[in-house]
Amino acid sequence: MDRSEDKSYNKALKMTPSISVIVRAYNAGETLEQCLCAIKRSSYKDYELIVVDDGSTDTTERIAKRYADKVIVLPKNIGAAHAGNVALQAARGDIIVNVDSDVVVAPDTLNIIGSYLSGHPEADAITGRLSKCHPHNGFFSQYKNLYMNYIFGRLHEKIDFLYGSIFAVRKRALQLIDAGFAYGEDTYFGMKIVQRGREIRFLKDLEVVHLKEYDLLSFVKNDFLVPFYWARLIILRGGWRQLFKNGVGFAHASRVQIISVLLAPAILIISLLDLFGCLQAHLILPLVLIWFLLNFNFFKFLAKEKNSSFSIGALLITFFDNVIMFSGIVSGFATAPFSGLKGGAVKP
Repeated sequence: MDRSEDKSYNKALKMTPSISVIVRAYNAGETLEQCLCAIKRSSYKDYELIVVDDGSTDTTERIAKRYADKVIVLPKNIGAAHAGNVALQAARGDIIVNVDSDVVVAPDTLNIIGSYLSGHPEADAITGRLSKCHPHNGFFSQYKNLYMNYIFGRLHEKIDFLYGSIFAVRKRALQLIDAGFAYGEDTYFGMKIVQRGREIRFLKDLEVVHLKEYDLLSFVKNDFLVPFYWARLIILRGGWRQLFKNGVGFAHASRVQIISVLLAPAILIISLLDLFGCLQAHLILPLVLIWFLLNFNFFKFLAKEKNSSFSIGALLITFFDNVIMFSGIVSGFATAPFSGLKGGAVKP
Protein backbone atom coordinates (compact mmCIF):
# COMPACT_ATOMS: atom_id res chain seq x y z
CA MET A 1 0.00 0.00 0.00
CA ASP A 2 1.51 3.39 -0.99
CA ARG A 3 1.40 6.51 1.21
CA SER A 4 -1.71 8.02 -0.47
CA GLU A 5 -3.63 4.78 -0.07
CA ASP A 6 -2.51 4.58 3.55
CA LYS A 7 -3.82 8.13 4.22
CA SER A 8 -7.15 7.27 2.63
CA TYR A 9 -7.39 4.14 4.71
CA ASN A 10 -6.66 6.00 7.94
CA LYS A 11 -9.14 8.71 7.03
CA ALA A 12 -11.83 6.09 6.46
CA LEU A 13 -11.09 4.55 9.84
CA LYS A 14 -11.30 7.95 11.53
CA MET A 15 -14.67 8.64 9.91
CA THR A 16 -16.16 5.40 11.17
CA PRO A 17 -18.20 6.23 14.31
CA SER A 18 -17.56 4.19 17.42
CA ILE A 19 -21.28 4.19 18.25
CA SER A 20 -24.27 3.79 15.97
CA VAL A 21 -27.56 4.85 17.55
CA ILE A 22 -30.56 3.25 15.88
CA VAL A 23 -34.18 4.30 16.33
CA ARG A 24 -36.97 2.17 14.89
CA ALA A 25 -40.08 4.25 14.31
CA TYR A 26 -43.62 3.55 13.18
CA ASN A 27 -46.12 6.44 13.24
CA ALA A 28 -44.01 7.97 15.97
CA GLY A 29 -44.68 11.60 15.09
CA GLU A 30 -45.87 12.51 18.58
CA THR A 31 -42.66 11.44 20.35
CA LEU A 32 -39.91 11.11 17.75
CA GLU A 33 -38.75 14.73 17.83
CA GLN A 34 -38.23 14.64 21.60
CA CYS A 35 -36.39 11.34 21.22
CA LEU A 36 -34.03 12.56 18.49
CA CYS A 37 -33.44 15.98 20.08
CA ALA A 38 -32.31 14.26 23.26
CA ILE A 39 -29.88 12.05 21.34
CA LYS A 40 -28.46 15.09 19.54
CA ARG A 41 -27.85 16.77 22.91
CA SER A 42 -25.55 13.92 23.95
CA SER A 43 -22.25 14.98 25.47
CA TYR A 44 -20.69 12.03 23.62
CA LYS A 45 -20.21 13.17 20.02
CA ASP A 46 -18.57 10.24 18.21
CA TYR A 47 -21.74 8.57 16.95
CA GLU A 48 -24.03 8.26 13.96
CA LEU A 49 -27.82 8.41 14.23
CA ILE A 50 -29.89 6.05 12.07
CA VAL A 51 -33.68 6.11 11.93
CA VAL A 52 -35.65 3.34 10.25
CA ASP A 53 -39.14 4.51 9.32
CA ASP A 54 -41.14 1.29 9.28
CA GLY A 55 -43.79 2.33 6.75
CA SER A 56 -45.22 5.26 8.73
CA THR A 57 -48.15 7.28 7.44
CA ASP A 58 -47.66 10.32 9.69
CA THR A 59 -44.85 12.87 10.08
CA THR A 60 -42.22 10.34 11.15
CA GLU A 61 -40.12 10.54 7.97
CA ARG A 62 -40.10 14.35 7.89
CA ILE A 63 -39.02 14.60 11.54
CA ALA A 64 -36.35 11.91 11.12
CA LYS A 65 -34.76 13.71 8.17
CA ARG A 66 -34.28 16.86 10.27
CA TYR A 67 -32.14 15.08 12.85
CA ALA A 68 -30.75 11.75 11.67
CA ASP A 69 -27.52 11.12 9.79
CA LYS A 70 -29.24 8.36 7.88
CA VAL A 71 -32.97 7.72 7.36
CA ILE A 72 -34.14 4.41 5.92
CA VAL A 73 -37.76 4.43 4.79
CA LEU A 74 -39.41 1.04 4.39
CA PRO A 75 -42.24 0.86 1.83
CA LYS A 76 -44.67 -0.73 4.27
CA ASN A 77 -44.94 -1.61 7.94
CA ILE A 78 -43.26 -4.98 8.46
CA GLY A 79 -42.54 -4.86 12.19
CA ALA A 80 -39.90 -3.87 14.72
CA ALA A 81 -37.82 -7.03 14.28
CA HIS A 82 -37.43 -6.50 10.53
CA ALA A 83 -36.76 -2.77 11.00
CA GLY A 84 -34.11 -3.66 13.56
CA ASN A 85 -32.38 -6.01 11.12
CA VAL A 86 -32.33 -3.28 8.47
CA ALA A 87 -30.79 -0.84 10.95
CA LEU A 88 -28.17 -3.33 12.15
CA GLN A 89 -27.02 -3.98 8.60
CA ALA A 90 -26.68 -0.24 7.94
CA ALA A 91 -24.84 0.59 11.18
CA ARG A 92 -21.08 1.23 11.01
CA GLY A 93 -20.21 1.67 14.68
CA ASP A 94 -18.38 -0.79 16.90
CA ILE A 95 -21.20 -0.39 19.43
CA ILE A 96 -24.86 -0.45 18.40
CA VAL A 97 -27.23 1.46 20.71
CA ASN A 98 -30.97 0.90 20.37
CA VAL A 99 -33.29 3.67 21.55
CA ASP A 100 -37.05 3.32 21.20
CA SER A 101 -38.83 6.14 19.40
CA ASP A 102 -40.84 7.04 22.53
CA VAL A 103 -37.80 7.29 24.81
CA VAL A 104 -35.72 10.29 25.90
CA VAL A 105 -32.09 9.63 26.81
CA ALA A 106 -29.99 11.74 29.18
CA PRO A 107 -27.04 13.81 27.89
CA ASP A 108 -24.60 11.31 29.46
CA THR A 109 -26.33 8.11 28.26
CA LEU A 110 -23.89 7.42 25.43
CA ASN A 111 -20.97 8.27 27.72
CA ILE A 112 -22.18 5.72 30.28
CA ILE A 113 -22.49 3.07 27.57
CA GLY A 114 -19.12 3.78 25.98
CA SER A 115 -17.29 3.97 29.32
CA TYR A 116 -18.77 0.76 30.67
CA LEU A 117 -18.05 -1.31 27.56
CA SER A 118 -14.54 0.13 27.33
CA GLY A 119 -13.85 -0.90 30.91
CA HIS A 120 -15.57 -4.31 30.72
CA PRO A 121 -14.30 -6.19 27.66
CA GLU A 122 -16.04 -9.36 28.88
CA ALA A 123 -19.48 -7.74 28.43
CA ASP A 124 -20.92 -7.84 24.92
CA ALA A 125 -24.17 -6.02 25.65
CA ILE A 126 -25.75 -3.81 28.29
CA THR A 127 -29.27 -2.65 28.99
CA GLY A 128 -30.83 -0.05 31.26
CA ARG A 129 -34.18 0.83 32.78
CA LEU A 130 -36.90 3.47 32.91
CA SER A 131 -36.45 6.46 35.15
CA LYS A 132 -38.99 7.18 37.88
CA CYS A 133 -39.80 10.41 36.05
CA HIS A 134 -42.71 10.31 33.62
CA PRO A 135 -44.34 13.15 31.66
CA HIS A 136 -47.93 11.85 31.99
CA ASN A 137 -49.73 12.10 35.31
CA GLY A 138 -52.48 9.55 34.68
CA PHE A 139 -52.66 6.68 37.14
CA PHE A 140 -51.88 3.91 34.65
CA SER A 141 -48.91 5.81 33.17
CA GLN A 142 -47.45 6.52 36.61
CA TYR A 143 -48.12 2.99 37.86
CA LYS A 144 -46.60 1.27 34.84
CA ASN A 145 -43.52 3.48 34.85
CA LEU A 146 -42.82 3.02 38.56
CA TYR A 147 -43.54 -0.69 38.27
CA MET A 148 -40.87 -1.07 35.57
CA ASN A 149 -38.37 1.02 37.53
CA TYR A 150 -38.95 -1.09 40.64
CA ILE A 151 -38.76 -4.48 38.87
CA PHE A 152 -35.52 -3.56 37.13
CA GLY A 153 -34.08 -2.13 40.32
CA ARG A 154 -34.07 -5.64 41.80
CA LEU A 155 -32.10 -7.23 38.94
CA HIS A 156 -28.55 -8.53 39.29
CA GLU A 157 -25.80 -7.06 37.14
CA LYS A 158 -25.53 -10.18 34.98
CA ILE A 159 -28.72 -10.82 33.01
CA ASP A 160 -29.87 -12.80 29.97
CA PHE A 161 -32.18 -10.41 28.08
CA LEU A 162 -32.25 -6.98 26.46
CA TYR A 163 -34.79 -4.26 27.19
CA GLY A 164 -35.93 -2.51 24.02
CA SER A 165 -36.20 1.02 25.43
CA ILE A 166 -32.42 1.24 25.80
CA PHE A 167 -29.71 -1.32 25.10
CA ALA A 168 -26.28 -1.49 23.52
CA VAL A 169 -24.50 -4.38 21.79
CA ARG A 170 -20.98 -4.75 20.49
CA LYS A 171 -20.99 -5.31 16.76
CA ARG A 172 -19.00 -8.52 17.22
CA ALA A 173 -21.97 -10.02 19.09
CA LEU A 174 -24.59 -9.03 16.54
CA GLN A 175 -26.95 -11.41 14.82
CA LEU A 176 -30.13 -10.89 12.87
CA ILE A 177 -33.44 -12.33 14.01
CA ASP A 178 -36.35 -13.42 11.88
CA ALA A 179 -39.20 -10.97 11.59
CA GLY A 180 -42.01 -13.06 13.12
CA PHE A 181 -42.28 -10.95 16.27
CA ALA A 182 -44.89 -8.40 17.25
CA TYR A 183 -43.65 -8.25 20.84
CA GLY A 184 -40.61 -9.71 22.56
CA GLU A 185 -38.05 -9.40 19.75
CA ASP A 186 -35.58 -7.66 22.05
CA THR A 187 -35.99 -10.31 24.74
CA TYR A 188 -35.26 -12.94 22.09
CA PHE A 189 -32.30 -10.93 20.79
CA GLY A 190 -30.78 -11.03 24.28
CA MET A 191 -31.57 -14.73 24.67
CA LYS A 192 -29.64 -15.55 21.51
CA ILE A 193 -26.64 -13.48 22.61
CA VAL A 194 -26.47 -15.41 25.90
CA GLN A 195 -27.04 -18.76 24.20
CA ARG A 196 -23.93 -18.04 22.13
CA GLY A 197 -21.89 -17.78 25.32
CA ARG A 198 -21.73 -13.98 25.49
CA GLU A 199 -22.53 -11.77 28.48
CA ILE A 200 -25.19 -9.09 29.01
CA ARG A 201 -25.00 -6.62 31.89
CA PHE A 202 -27.67 -4.48 33.51
CA LEU A 203 -26.74 -0.94 34.60
CA LYS A 204 -29.02 0.67 37.18
CA ASP A 205 -27.68 4.14 36.41
CA LEU A 206 -28.45 3.80 32.70
CA GLU A 207 -31.91 5.37 32.90
CA VAL A 208 -34.19 6.80 30.22
CA VAL A 209 -37.55 8.55 30.30
CA HIS A 210 -40.46 6.73 28.65
CA LEU A 211 -42.95 9.01 26.88
CA LYS A 212 -45.68 6.41 26.37
CA GLU A 213 -49.04 7.31 27.87
CA TYR A 214 -51.14 4.44 29.21
CA ASP A 215 -54.87 4.22 29.72
CA LEU A 216 -56.73 1.14 30.95
CA LEU A 217 -57.01 -0.40 27.47
CA SER A 218 -53.36 0.06 26.45
CA PHE A 219 -52.26 -1.08 29.91
CA VAL A 220 -54.23 -4.33 29.63
CA LYS A 221 -53.10 -4.89 26.04
CA ASN A 222 -49.41 -4.46 26.90
CA ASP A 223 -49.53 -6.67 29.99
CA PHE A 224 -51.34 -9.42 28.10
CA LEU A 225 -49.16 -9.41 24.99
CA VAL A 226 -45.72 -9.32 26.64
CA PRO A 227 -46.23 -12.56 28.67
CA PHE A 228 -48.11 -14.01 25.68
CA TYR A 229 -45.02 -13.71 23.48
CA TRP A 230 -42.69 -14.65 26.32
CA ALA A 231 -44.60 -17.92 26.70
CA ARG A 232 -44.04 -18.61 23.01
CA LEU A 233 -40.34 -17.86 23.38
CA ILE A 234 -40.12 -20.30 26.28
CA ILE A 235 -41.78 -23.08 24.29
CA LEU A 236 -40.47 -22.48 20.77
CA ARG A 237 -37.12 -20.72 21.17
CA GLY A 238 -35.48 -22.50 24.08
CA GLY A 239 -36.42 -19.88 26.64
CA TRP A 240 -37.03 -22.65 29.16
CA ARG A 241 -33.25 -23.03 29.42
CA GLN A 242 -33.07 -19.56 30.99
CA LEU A 243 -35.93 -19.92 33.46
CA PHE A 244 -34.93 -18.97 37.04
CA LYS A 245 -31.33 -18.12 36.16
CA ASN A 246 -29.36 -15.07 37.30
CA GLY A 247 -31.73 -14.51 40.21
CA VAL A 248 -34.83 -13.90 38.08
CA GLY A 249 -37.71 -15.93 36.71
CA PHE A 250 -37.60 -15.03 33.02
CA ALA A 251 -36.24 -11.86 31.36
CA HIS A 252 -36.97 -9.04 33.83
CA ALA A 253 -39.78 -10.92 35.62
CA SER A 254 -38.57 -11.95 39.08
CA ARG A 255 -39.32 -15.27 40.73
CA VAL A 256 -41.51 -13.44 43.24
CA GLN A 257 -43.46 -11.84 40.40
CA ILE A 258 -44.04 -15.18 38.68
CA ILE A 259 -45.35 -16.72 41.92
CA SER A 260 -47.61 -13.69 42.38
CA VAL A 261 -48.94 -14.07 38.82
CA LEU A 262 -49.74 -17.72 39.52
CA LEU A 263 -51.42 -16.99 42.85
CA ALA A 264 -53.75 -14.21 41.68
CA PRO A 265 -55.91 -16.34 39.34
CA ALA A 266 -55.92 -19.16 41.92
CA ILE A 267 -57.37 -16.73 44.49
CA LEU A 268 -59.92 -15.54 41.96
CA ILE A 269 -61.01 -19.08 41.00
CA ILE A 270 -61.27 -20.21 44.63
CA SER A 271 -63.33 -17.11 45.43
CA LEU A 272 -65.74 -17.90 42.60
CA LEU A 273 -66.03 -21.54 43.70
CA ASP A 274 -66.74 -20.39 47.25
CA LEU A 275 -69.39 -18.00 45.95
CA PHE A 276 -71.25 -20.94 44.45
CA GLY A 277 -70.71 -23.11 47.55
CA CYS A 278 -68.23 -25.45 45.87
CA LEU A 279 -65.29 -24.74 48.17
CA GLN A 280 -64.60 -23.56 51.71
CA ALA A 281 -63.70 -19.89 52.15
CA HIS A 282 -60.89 -20.55 54.64
CA LEU A 283 -58.63 -21.57 51.73
CA ILE A 284 -58.66 -18.04 50.34
CA LEU A 285 -57.22 -16.06 53.24
CA PRO A 286 -53.77 -17.76 53.40
CA LEU A 287 -53.35 -17.32 49.65
CA VAL A 288 -54.38 -13.67 49.81
CA LEU A 289 -51.89 -13.08 52.64
CA ILE A 290 -49.07 -14.78 50.72
CA TRP A 291 -49.89 -12.75 47.60
CA PHE A 292 -49.89 -9.51 49.62
CA LEU A 293 -46.57 -10.31 51.29
CA LEU A 294 -45.00 -11.11 47.91
CA ASN A 295 -45.96 -7.64 46.68
CA PHE A 296 -45.53 -5.74 49.95
CA ASN A 297 -42.17 -4.19 49.06
CA PHE A 298 -43.59 -2.92 45.77
CA PHE A 299 -46.56 -1.30 47.54
CA LYS A 300 -44.16 0.20 50.07
CA PHE A 301 -42.07 1.57 47.20
CA LEU A 302 -45.17 3.17 45.62
CA ALA A 303 -46.23 4.72 48.92
CA LYS A 304 -42.78 6.29 49.24
CA GLU A 305 -42.65 7.56 45.66
CA LYS A 306 -46.28 8.73 45.49
CA ASN A 307 -48.53 8.40 48.55
CA SER A 308 -50.51 5.83 50.51
CA SER A 309 -53.69 6.41 48.46
CA PHE A 310 -51.83 5.64 45.26
CA SER A 311 -50.38 2.50 46.86
CA ILE A 312 -53.81 1.27 47.95
CA GLY A 313 -55.19 1.78 44.45
CA ALA A 314 -52.15 0.01 43.07
CA LEU A 315 -52.91 -3.02 45.25
CA LEU A 316 -56.14 -3.66 43.35
CA ILE A 317 -54.56 -2.91 39.98
CA THR A 318 -51.63 -5.23 40.69
CA PHE A 319 -53.98 -8.11 41.46
CA PHE A 320 -55.96 -7.40 38.29
CA ASP A 321 -52.71 -7.07 36.33
CA ASN A 322 -51.45 -10.44 37.62
CA VAL A 323 -54.62 -12.09 36.32
CA ILE A 324 -54.13 -10.43 32.93
CA MET A 325 -50.50 -11.58 32.78
CA PHE A 326 -51.52 -15.13 33.68
CA SER A 327 -54.09 -15.07 30.87
CA GLY A 328 -51.36 -13.98 28.46
CA ILE A 329 -49.05 -16.80 29.58
CA VAL A 330 -51.76 -19.47 29.22
CA SER A 331 -52.80 -18.13 25.80
CA GLY A 332 -49.18 -18.05 24.64
CA PHE A 333 -48.57 -21.65 25.69
CA ALA A 334 -51.86 -22.81 24.14
CA THR A 335 -51.26 -21.13 20.77
CA ALA A 336 -47.50 -21.72 20.52
CA PRO A 337 -47.80 -24.80 18.25
CA PHE A 338 -49.79 -22.72 15.73
CA SER A 339 -47.61 -19.60 15.77
CA GLY A 340 -45.21 -18.43 13.10
CA LEU A 341 -42.27 -18.35 15.51
CA LYS A 342 -40.37 -21.27 14.10
CA GLY A 343 -36.74 -21.86 13.34
CA GLY A 344 -33.71 -20.06 14.65
CA ALA A 345 -31.98 -16.75 14.21
CA VAL A 346 -30.22 -15.84 11.00
CA LYS A 347 -26.58 -14.91 11.41
CA PRO A 348 -25.29 -11.94 9.42
